[in-house]
Amino acid sequence: MSERNDTLEAMVMNLKEEIIVTMMALSIRIDELEVELALCRAAVGKGVLSAALNNEDVLEPKGFVGTRSACNMDNFLWRIENYFRAKGITDDAVKVNTASIFLTDIAFLWWRGRTTNKRQHEIET
Repeated sequence: MSERNDTLEAMVMNLKEEIIVTMMALSIRIDELEVELALCRAAVGKGVLSAALNNEDVLEPKGFVGTRSACNMDNFLWRIENYFRAKGITDDAVKVNTASIFLTDIAFLWWRGRTTNKRQHEIET
C-alpha cells in the first residue's frame, strides 16, 4: 500500500510541475497577446488598418443580374460599398461608373438604356 501511495504521490507531483510549466507559458503568451492587442487598438484608432490594405488584395464583388430580390440587391450594395471602401473610392461619379461595371444581364441592359438616352438628349455646344 505504501508503494502505491508513493507512486501516486510521484504522479501528482509530476502533474503539478507540468501544470506550473504550462501556466507559466500561458502567462507569457497572454502578456505577448496583450501587447499585440494594444498595438492593434492603436492602429485602428489612427486609421492605419484601412491604409495597409493593398489594392491587389481586394476581391471584386459579384455582378448584379437585376433580379427583383431585395436580399440580392442589398447584398450587392453591401459588397460594392465594401469594395469602394477597400479601394479608397470616395468620389460619387467614380462609384457610379465603377458599380456599372458589375451590372450584368437585365441590370446591364437597363443601365445601358438609361445612359444612352441621356447622351442622346445632351446638347453639345
